[in-house]
Amino acid sequence: MRYCLLPTLLCIVTQSGWSQSGDLIGHWELSVPISYTLNERWKFNTTISNRNGLYEEAEEDNAVNFFVNFVEVTQYATYRAGNQLSLTLGYRYRDREPFEGVSLYEHRLIQQLGYVHLRSPTRLASRLQTEQRWQTEIFSHRVRYRLSVDRPFSGEKLDVGEYYFIFSDELVSEFPDEGNNTLENRIAAGAGRLWSRNLRLQLDLQLRSDDLFGNTEHIFFVMTGFYIRLN
Repeated sequence: MRYCLLPTLLCIVTQSGWSQSGDLIGHWELSVPISYTLNERWKFNTTISNRNGLYEEAEEDNAVNFFVNFVEVTQYATYRAGNQLSLTLGYRYRDREPFEGVSLYEHRLIQQLGYVHLRSPTRLASRLQTEQRWQTEIFSHRVRYRLSVDRPFSGEKLDVGEYYFIFSDELVSEFPDEGNNTLENRIAAGAGRLWSRNLRLQLDLQLRSDDLFGNTEHIFFVMTGFYIRLN
């Protein structure tokens, strides 16, 4: 039964995406984080990601169009301050709508504090993150807090070839230089498999509820991640 879990989750989100109102049908985001451990204290991570959308055009007899929302590259440097605490600095460059003939960029500086409350077999972790975002003609600050829990489907530790589940909830507060502050909630559930010592595949379903104190909209995302360790 566990081998059918990932396709089942994908079907659920696809059907949910099609039921959304408006022209937007759904989102799919692909990421490939590549990590390298320098020593016991330092680790580096480079992540290549892109987000794609499906849109239904009513004026074109309900034709479905594929749309590349953005392509981005993120570089992290993480310092492990102890068994439970880690500090991370990051930089992200995002090219928005790269194939639409426009230049919509985003630069982002990231500061992150990670804390592991429990480690095995259930891993419970917190992440506090601050960001400074330079978008085309827009600058804003963000504060984010995420609580996540993951655990192997069976056993006390995750072995090669085994599956695990993961659940997280994140609050994202944004403070733009111009405009109103917003609060967004992102709740996600997913499953993954450790294919080898250096490769892990994970699929998440994420529900984003933006502008919680205003005109809230709910959007579903399918998130696919290929996690690669170089050493």
